[in-house]
Amino acid sequence: MVIFRLKPQLEPTLMEQILNRPEIQSAVAPFIVALLFSLGLKKVTASAWIWSIFAAFLIAASLINGLTLTPLTGTRKIILAVLGALVVSALAPGVIQRANLRRSLLVLLPMLAVLWVFWKVAMRMEITGIALFVTAAVGLVVALTWAFDRLTGDPASFHAAGFSLMLGTGLCATAAASALLGQLALSLSAASGAVLLAWVLFGNAVKSPHLSKSLTALPYILAPALFGIAAVLLARLPWYALIPLATIPAATSLVPGKIESRFFSALVQSIPGLVIALVVSFWVWQTGSSDSGY
Repeated sequence: MVIFRLKPQLEPTLMEQILNRPEIQSAVAPFIVALLFSLGLKKVTASAWIWSIFAAFLIAASLINGLTLTPLTGTRKIILAVLGALVVSALAPGVIQRANLRRSLLVLLPMLAVLWVFWKVAMRMEITGIALFVTAAVGLVVALTWAFDRLTGDPASFHAAGFSLMLGTGLCATAAASALLGQLALSLSAASGAVLLAWVLFGNAVKSPHLSKSLTALPYILAPALFGIAAVLLARLPWYALIPLATIPAATSLVPGKIESRFFSALVQSIPGLVIALVVSFWVWQTGSSDSGY
């Protein structure tokens, strides 16, 4: 008689239980990683804040979605596109000297990323649907580019807008029944919040001599565009919810005057974006997103 013995299933360790919690994956872990990298790299490179967000998002994505690239789904394409945008934004200012070329790439690269991620979805649409999709995507990217271009001279408003925009995108995606997209977007928001805190604490921790009018704004343009469009096409986010979210950088730029205290400057600059993000997210949650977003 052959007796088969089943191996007892190992209970997850305490650390595994902690790392499996959504709030740890999408908020606590990326925040801590980004803050530590900002502090550790502040004297090493002027692009410390970019590499901080890169490290935070890489770790968060590995916890949330894993590092497997096959099959190359739309979500994994978004992860790769965001990581690529962070690398380009960190390295490009020292390589590309022409301001006009930088400005063109700032619009072109997000559009290429949108086409790469969503072309299969777009090809299933009718001609009218494709035209509307392309028009909306171009409008979203151009609006974000124009708005962030006005903020790049001020780290407080720049990162406050990025933090609020990613927060609103993540909360709206979650409310639209896409927890995966929501968690990934929220991890970027947490990382941006840590970068803003590093600036409050140490000033130059996130300051870059190439910040003005360069490709360093690329992650804050590309990431919310990709996650927002994905929540519309692949989840149930109403497309018109992206309109108020896209106004967050412009609303942040309207905050008047400069404040001596870095803490109060970051706080005041964050208020317009946070109000818009929370109001839109609450509205999406209240409506229930019962219809398809597209």
